[in-house]
Amino acid sequence: MTSENNQWRQSSHHHCCSIISIGVILFRLASTTSNVASAFSFHSANDVKLGKQTGRIGSSIHPLEEAGKNRHRHNTILFSQPDRYTIADDESLSLSHEEIDVVDHDAPIKIINGTADKFIVTELYNIPPEGFPEANGKDGILSLSTLFTPDDITRLRLEPRNVTLSAALMLLDPEKYPTQSRARKVIRQKSICICRSDASTLKFDELGKVITRIYTGDVIGFQRRAGSDYYAIEGVPFRPPPFEVPIVYEDDRMAIVNKPAGVVMYQGGRGSSGGGHGRDTLLSALPFILKHSKFADVEVNDDGTQNVRRPQFIHRLDRPTSGLVVVAKTKAATTHLSQQFELRKARKTYMAIVNGYPKQSTTSQENTVSSLDWNTIDYDLDGKSAITEWRVIKTVKSLHGRDGQLTLVELKPKTGRYHQLRRHMAWVCNSPLVGDTTYDEADDSALRLRKRGLFLCSNEIELEHPYYNTESGRKEWIDMGCREMVHGDTLLCEDEDTGTVMIKATTELPQKFESFMHHENARAIKFAE
Repeated sequence: MTSENNQWRQSSHHHCCSIISIGVILFRLASTTSNVASAFSFHSANDVKLGKQTGRIGSSIHPLEEAGKNRHRHNTILFSQPDRYTIADDESLSLSHEEIDVVDHDAPIKIINGTADKFIVTELYNIPPEGFPEANGKDGILSLSTLFTPDDITRLRLEPRNVTLSAALMLLDPEKYPTQSRARKVIRQKSICICRSDASTLKFDELGKVITRIYTGDVIGFQRRAGSDYYAIEGVPFRPPPFEVPIVYEDDRMAIVNKPAGVVMYQGGRGSSGGGHGRDTLLSALPFILKHSKFADVEVNDDGTQNVRRPQFIHRLDRPTSGLVVVAKTKAATTHLSQQFELRKARKTYMAIVNGYPKQSTTSQENTVSSLDWNTIDYDLDGKSAITEWRVIKTVKSLHGRDGQLTLVELKPKTGRYHQLRRHMAWVCNSPLVGDTTYDEADDSALRLRKRGLFLCSNEIELEHPYYNTESGRKEWIDMGCREMVHGDTLLCEDEDTGTVMIKATTELPQKFESFMHHENARAIKFAE
């Protein structure tokens, strides 16, 4: 580097803070080379022509490398486009057919820290050794005059070997940083760090600022908090959620999980009753328990499948309610599954313990279940139609239950009104759910039964699979040569009448259901003797 550039470097160093990071993240190298750069996204100006190919995982040699011997080698990565290309484990790497042979799953692990505790570098930008040309860029390297006017070049004092940090980002990755405003916004978010020492060490001890200058030989890094990506990477030192979420079913488009009672679905906004839970929510836990979808690119399939930034649940359960929750992993699945709930195509079943023996409803206007044991409640809630079908499964004696009884009931909501099942059973059947502090009327019987929480569980759900009913998905289903598949407690099968591929998931009731009813019945019998 020239003495002039050294003076520029010294004049700008006092503006930048230097913090040694102890945050770490683990990831596997995506090629068989031992070069540290092969594990990361090394963006240089000659990557501009590559478009989305710069985000492919597993390729060790760029397809255009042979076309230009003077080009910088572009080492493909695990962390280019971090929101879309992170991994959960070895099996979840997104690979094309050409890339499979070059992936070394036993490659050594390399850690590169960011500038703050628990921050790691996920993207790297290598400054061209010859700098940026003032005009007439070649070999795919953008020139200064391509993006900046003569006035801007003079005002920002842009030179081939000495540019502002925002200008460097625009020249190296114009797709991600199309304007100075966008680049400066990312810089102010403390997401950009700089390595000015030997590039082979990749020690990022300088946090980028808007006034920072970039010189040849520097390496720019994009950093993020460890564990904050779409899917957590095995070995990342993040604080896991303090509860377990069993996975009932999972594929690359969707998942069905079993939410524990007491867990909120998401953190509410300021001033809302759902706020204050931080990361102790189902939404925060999903990225760390589900596998990465292999359909990480846009329009990979005929159905336009692409990843959402993080898994999204399609419907909600109240905090005290346990049971099955449907989760989408691609945008196409999000749309398809959401429409099913909106159009009431998804069929859900709940189990609940109610206080007393529910009285027969006199408001029944229809009965869509072909069984004499089923009853229908057609009782409007909040001015909207609300329909619930229910039947008695089991009755036990109880010292504190209404009329000395507790009843296990099966519920099938046909609509999705707010607290529909809880209000229907309490208001129409005069048998509030055990542990329902909102609708149990707080009488002596209800207060004595509140200790074990709410007894309501979503234990069954049936809906159309979001992929196997598309054109490409249907062909794949037929090629598998089967009419049904079993995955644990989940069944994928064709509907006999329509041929639609359905997914039916079930889960066992929480242990507290059986133990509570057994305990209440045993005590009632004992004191009756």
